[in-house]
This record gives sequence, structure tokens and C-alpha cells, in this order.
Amino acid sequence: MDVITNKCCGIDVHQKKITITTLIGDPAEKPKKLTQTFGTTTPDLKICGQWLADQAIEMVLMESTGQYWRPVWQILETFGFKMILCNPRIIKNIPGKKTDQLDSEWIAELARFGLVAASFIPPRPIQELRESTRTHKSLTQAGTQIKNQIHNILQRSNTKLTSFISDIFQGSGLKLLNLLINGEVITTESVSKCMHPRLQASPQELVAALDGSLSANDRVLLDIQLDLLKHNQLAIARLEASIEEQLEPFQELYLRLQEIPGVSQHIATIIIAEVGPDVSPFPDAAHLASWAGVCPGNYESAGISKSSHVRSGNVYLKTALVTAALGVKKQTDSGLKDFFFRLRTKMGAQKALVALAHKLIRIIYAMLSNNCSFRDYNRDQQMQYLLASN
Repeated sequence: MDVITNKCCGIDVHQKKITITTLIGDPAEKPKKLTQTFGTTTPDLKICGQWLADQAIEMVLMESTGQYWRPVWQILETFGFKMILCNPRIIKNIPGKKTDQLDSEWIAELARFGLVAASFIPPRPIQELRESTRTHKSLTQAGTQIKNQIHNILQRSNTKLTSFISDIFQGSGLKLLNLLINGEVITTESVSKCMHPRLQASPQELVAALDGSLSANDRVLLDIQLDLLKHNQLAIARLEASIEEQLEPFQELYLRLQEIPGVSQHIATIIIAEVGPDVSPFPDAAHLASWAGVCPGNYESAGISKSSHVRSGNVYLKTALVTAALGVKKQTDSGLKDFFFRLRTKMGAQKALVALAHKLIRIIYAMLSNNCSFRDYNRDQQMQYLLASN
């Protein structure tokens, strides 16, 4: 194997300490090995960076261990090293004795011979936008869980409010919930005061729906869940305002991405947060599709191609692409829609949906790499273009 760097180091990262092994030497000779342990506080990491700089280290390789790698990366990056982050699944040590020193030595050997590919680390502004969008998804999921808890309390107490009001968390539904929580007497008159004029259910039906076996403890639990939901919605609104500010430098790209059928404002935000405006770290569209987890699988044995699944990839980007593909199906006149239904007859709906998501990420790669806009063609327009070309 060819040596790609004469001065490198491997870092085994943990919460309280990092173990570093440096390898220094010409390709023709056995490298000099030196191992040191440092703490993970900011002063300790700065001392570590200076220790590496004194040895003129060129390349630093570490594995992405939870969130522990991030402060190590951010501080050592300021010293000008070539930083490489790898998936722990790829950096697997030889079975047998395992220590922090052996792990760091193994990582250093991989760096010396260039045996691992670097993970994609976007610029700091994109990292912050990514953190905000992922937190937004977590908060949205937490809000859904709170709503489900409220629905469960109502159903077990035989309160059938959801049978007549689809959304009980705003408007008339929320007012009626507050009647239950406050323990007020449910009458036709009190219910009528809470009803919106367009509500189709009658006051008598709502009185019957609210006539359940809601206990005092259930009322307390409902009050707690509604309070949690209120704070959750306030946090989401605050976070959305912050995301809008973070998107301001990328407004032109944000609007261009929405020209693609199926790509909404939310999906365009996810694409920018996960990929960023620069796709140069990916050699071509196929690499980006593989990283996103929508690249077709390839499994061949004895010259026979067998069925295989797509990779897990970036779950946030993959979910956004599949959601966009579902939106393409609802378009009235789109070449992408024709593409989906043409494939569906050959491979089924699920595989065609993944194929459409794969096509979308290739379009996104072309738009970002060439700084161009999207122009859609339906089947008739494609035929006219071909005839005109001939």
C-alpha cells in the first residue's frame, strides 16, 4: 500500500479524554510512533493542538463518536490541519485486544495509507441551520406525542369530542376542552358559546359527546398536556423565526429549489440544511445520491445480480426527498410525474418512488453544481423538443 502522508495522527475520542497517536516518517521507513492522552476541556484541546503543530502534523483522522468529536474538530481545525472524520462503522479495529491506544494507532495507520473516505462536514453556518431544522423535527414529533396523549385521555374516558371536531387543539375544540378541564357543567348553552358558526355538529350532539367519565385526575392530566403543548408550539414558532434568519444568505437558492415539483418551502430548507449550497465535496451526483440513501443497491454474486436494499444514508435528507417524490405524484402536468408512473408499471410503486427520489437528488446536484434553475418537461413537450432537434 502507498503512503499518502508522512505526518499524521489518529484520535480515539471519548467524553472525558482523547487518546492520540502520531506517525511520522518517510514512506520507505518505519514511522516513529508517539502516543499521548489529553483532556477534552477547551484549554486541554488547545494544548493538544499545539502539541500536534509542534510535530508539524499534516493530517488528523478521528471517528464520529456521538457529539464528542465536534468540539475536538472545531478547536483542532483552527491549527490548519487537514481534518478527516469517518464513520465508526468503517473504522473497525482488528478483533482481539482493545485499548484506547490500540484504537488510536489503528486510526493513525488508516490515515497514513488513506484507507478511509472522509465524511461530509458542511461549513459552520450550514451546521447551525442543520441543528435548527433537526431540532424543529424533534419538537414537531414531541408535539404529536402530546396530542396523542390528550386523545388517549379523552378516549379512555369515553369523551367523543373528536367524532365531531377534527382539530380539537384550536378554535371551538380548544374552548370545549377548557370546559372539561375547568369542571364546568356541560349544557347546551355553555357549549353553544364555544361553537364556531361553521361547525356542522349541533349543540345537542356535542353535549352528548362531552358526557363521558372524565375523572378529576384526568382533568389534571389534560391541563398538564395542554400546557406542554402550548410551550411546544411557542418553541416551534421561535425556532421557525430563527430558521428564517439563518436562511437569509441562501434566499436565491431557497427559491430556486422550490421550482422543482414536489419541493415545498420546508423541503427546500431541509435540502439546504443537509447538503448546503456547495456540492463540490461530492465527486458526482451518484456519490450524493449514495450519501442521501436513495442510490439503487448493487448485489452481485457468481455473475448473478440479486435484489438488494438501498442504504440508510442521511435519514433527514432521504425523508425529505421521498416526501417530495410523493408530492410529484399530485402534479397535474410534469415530466417527473410521467417518469414515476412509467416506472411504476415496471417495478411497483415503492421502487418507483425511490427511483423518483434518486432522480430528484440528481437534479438538485445539477442545479447546485451548475448554478442553474429547473425547467420541467412533460412527455408531449419532450417529444416536440426531440422532433425540433431532428
